[in-house]
Amino acid sequence: MPIVNAWIETGSQASAVRSMVEECGGQWAGCSVVVDQAAPARRADLGVRSIVTAAGLPAWDGTS
Repeated sequence: MPIVNAWIETGSQASAVRSMVEECGGQWAGCSVVVDQAAPARRADLGVRSIVTAAGLPAWDGTS
């Protein structure tokens, strides 16, 4: 079962969902996110697929 989320930072929410899926007999397929800020090891463990990394976001100048 995949999960889709807007932003992943620590991976704690995805990890909790993974535990619930596995406790119910499901198989974890991975996690899709829009913005990825997870540590490399956490990203690999959870099977994160992302559109953009947090470092790749444009800087906000506060006016738009």
